[in-house]
Amino acid sequence: MKPADRRSFAHPGHFIRRLGRRLSIKVAAAIAGIAALVLVCAGGMSLWLILGAQMRTVTALHQLQAATAAERILRFVDELEAHLRWLIAPSWSSTNEDDRRIDALRTLRALAPVSTLRLLDPQGREQLRVSRLGPDVAASGADFGRTDAYLAARQQGRHVGPVYFQDGSEPYVTIHLGSSSTRQGSVVADVNLKLIWDIVAASRIGEAGRMLLVDDAGRLISHPDISLVLRRADVSALPQVRAALTAASPGERESLVAGRDLDGQKILSAHTRLPSLGWNVVTELPRAEVLSPVYASIRLSLIALLGGLVAAVVCGVLIARHMIRPIETLTAGAARIGAGALDHRIAIAGSNEFAELGERFNEMASSLQAERATLEEKVAQRTQELARANQAKSRFLASASHDLRQPLHALSLFVDELHANPTKERRARLNDKLVEAVGSLNGMFDAILDTSKIEADAIRPALSRFPIAPLCDALRVLFAPAAAAKGLELEIDSSGLWIESDALLLQRILQNLLANAIRYTNNGSVTLSCSDRGGLLMIAVTDTGPGIPAEMQSDIFGEFFRASTPGQSGERGLGLGLFIVASFARLLNHPVSLDSMPGRGSTFAIQVPVVPPVTEPLPMADLQRHAFFGQGRHAAVLGDNPAARNATAVLLRSWGFEVWNAASPAELDGTPIDLLITDHGDVATGAGIAAIKAMRNLRPDLRVIVVSGQPEALLPRKAGAAVDVLRKPVSPIALRAAITKAMAGS
Repeated sequence: MKPADRRSFAHPGHFIRRLGRRLSIKVAAAIAGIAALVLVCAGGMSLWLILGAQMRTVTALHQLQAATAAERILRFVDELEAHLRWLIAPSWSSTNEDDRRIDALRTLRALAPVSTLRLLDPQGREQLRVSRLGPDVAASGADFGRTDAYLAARQQGRHVGPVYFQDGSEPYVTIHLGSSSTRQGSVVADVNLKLIWDIVAASRIGEAGRMLLVDDAGRLISHPDISLVLRRADVSALPQVRAALTAASPGERESLVAGRDLDGQKILSAHTRLPSLGWNVVTELPRAEVLSPVYASIRLSLIALLGGLVAAVVCGVLIARHMIRPIETLTAGAARIGAGALDHRIAIAGSNEFAELGERFNEMASSLQAERATLEEKVAQRTQELARANQAKSRFLASASHDLRQPLHALSLFVDELHANPTKERRARLNDKLVEAVGSLNGMFDAILDTSKIEADAIRPALSRFPIAPLCDALRVLFAPAAAAKGLELEIDSSGLWIESDALLLQRILQNLLANAIRYTNNGSVTLSCSDRGGLLMIAVTDTGPGIPAEMQSDIFGEFFRASTPGQSGERGLGLGLFIVASFARLLNHPVSLDSMPGRGSTFAIQVPVVPPVTEPLPMADLQRHAFFGQGRHAAVLGDNPAARNATAVLLRSWGFEVWNAASPAELDGTPIDLLITDHGDVATGAGIAAIKAMRNLRPDLRVIVVSGQPEALLPRKAGAAVDVLRKPVSPIALRAAITKAMAGS
C-alpha cells in the first residue's frame, strides 16, 4: 500500500474529501440525480395522463353503451307502436266487427311481447279484447273514456303506463295509443317487458361489465340475471341507481358514479334516461377492471425508475473513467449509423463498458438493417396486394362499364327514335324496349348494391314461418313474361308446406336462379319444383340449357364470374347472380347444390327447413268474407313498372276487386273505376299531377292512392284532398288500411 493510501485510511475525513473531489463521483451523482428527477416527473405525468385517458375512455364507453341500449329499447317500443297503429288507422265506421277482430288476432300473433289487446271505440268504450292469457271478450262496454291514460293518448297520441308485475313476477307495461280524431278508435296493449332481456343481456361492457334497466321507483325491469327481475328486486338503494333517479337533466353527459353492485363489488357506473317511458338505463363496470391498466403502469414506472437510477450511476462512473476516446468513437459511429449507414460497425479496443456499448450500437445497427430489409419486403408485398386489388378493381370497372353501357346505349337509341315522332304502334314497342332497358339497369345496380352489402356484412336475416305457395305464385307471375318472350315452357310446382327462412332473401335466391336459367336456355323448359326430403324442403330450379362443364362448377359461385357458354343469348349481366345466391344461402344456412352436365342442362337446389303450419285463428268462412272486402268494386293500377303493376293487381284481385292494369292514363279512358293506385315515377311533376286532376274531373268520386319513394315531393294539397300518399315499400296490411280509408271516404 502506498503511503498516500495509508494516510487516507488513517484519516477517514480526508478520504471522503478526496472522494468528493473525484470527477467520476460527481458525474455519476449528477447523472443519477438528473435521471431520477426526470424519471419521477415523467412517471408521475404518465400516470396522470393514463388515469385521465382511462377514465375518459371508460366514461365515453359507458355513455355510448347506455345510449345505444336506450335507443334499441325505444326502437323496440316504437316498432310495437307502429304495428299497433295499423289497428286504428281506418276510421271506426269504415270497419266492421269481424275485420277488427281479424286484425287484432293477426297483430297479437305477430307481436310476441303483447299479451292482451283492447280495441276502444271513439267514445272510449271497450268493444273487443283479445288475449294470450284468457278468453276473447267482445263488446264488454267497459268505459275507459274518463281515465287519465285515455285522455293523454287522445291528446298526445300515446300514453305509457307505469311498470307492474303480473302474477307477482314478470314485468309488464300498458301502452295506450289514440288519435285526436273523433272518427278513430283507440288501442290498449299489455306488453311483457321480459323480452327486453335480449337487448340488455347482449350489451356487454369490458370483460365483466353489465347493464340493467330500472323504472322510476328503482325496481328492476331487465337485468342479465333474469331471476332478479322475476323476484321484483328493488335496487333503488344502490348509489348508481339513486344517481340515475335523481338526475336533473336527462341526456346530459356526466362523470362516472362510484358504487357497489348487488354482490357488493365496487363498480363505476353511468346512466341515461328514457323520458318518454320514464325508465333509466344503468351500466356497471368493476372498479378493478377500470383501474387495472393504471396499476400496471405504476408497477412498470417503479421498475423503470429503479432501473434508470442504477443505469445512471453505472454510466456516470464509466463515462468518468473513459471519457475521451471512447466517447468520440461512439459519437462518430452513432452519427454515421444515424445518417443511414446501417452497415457501419463501431470498433473500440478492449473489453470494457465502452466496448460493450459499441457492440450494442453494432447490434442495434444490425437490427435496424434487418428491420429495413423486412420493411422493404413488407412494402413490396403490400404493393403487390395493392396492385392485385387495383387489377381486380380495373377488371370490375371494365366489366361493369361495358355491361352498363349496353342498356344505356340502347336507351339513347330508343330516345333518339322517339324524338323522330314514330307511329303509335312503334312508340308502344319503343316504350316496352325502354322498360326492358331500365329493368336491366336496375337489375345490374341491385346486384352491385347487394354485393357491397354482403362484403360490408350489412345483411342480417330475419327468420319467420310462412307457406311456400305464395312465393311460388309470385315467381310465376314475375317470370312468365320473360319465359314466354323466349318461347320457353315455365313450370313452377308449388307445395302446401310451411318453411322457416327469410322470405325476402329466399325470394332473391330463387329469382336469381330462375333469371339465370331463362337467360342461358334457348329451347325447352325451365322448372321450379318443391319436394319434401325428411324435414327439409328441396327447392330445385332445372333448365334444359347447355349445362356447365365440371372444371367450371367450382368457380361459378365466385364474384364477377361469367361463363362463356355457347347456349347463352341476350344480356350476360355482371356475373354476380350466383355469388349473391351463395352468399344469401350461407347467411340463411340453406345448403345449395349443383347437378349439371354439358348438353343436358343444370339443376340448382336449395334446402330449407320445413315447419308445422301456423293455425288459423278464425273459421275459413270468416276469412273469406274478410279477404274479399273489395267485391263489386272496380280499381285500376297505373305505373311504369310491369312487375310492380302485376303484383299489385294480383293482390287487389285476391281482395275481390275487378282490376284494370294500365301503363298510361290514356289506357283508362272510358273505364268505370272507383279506385286508382299509381306508382308512376313522374307523378310528382306537373304532368303527373295534371293527369290525376284530369281523371278526377271526369270521375268526381274517384279515390287516388299514390305509392312513391319520396312522398314528401307530392303533398295531398297539390292534387286534391282525395289523394293519399304512401311511402315505398308498402306492406299489404298498410295498403289495405289505406284502401279501406279511401273507399270509406268515397
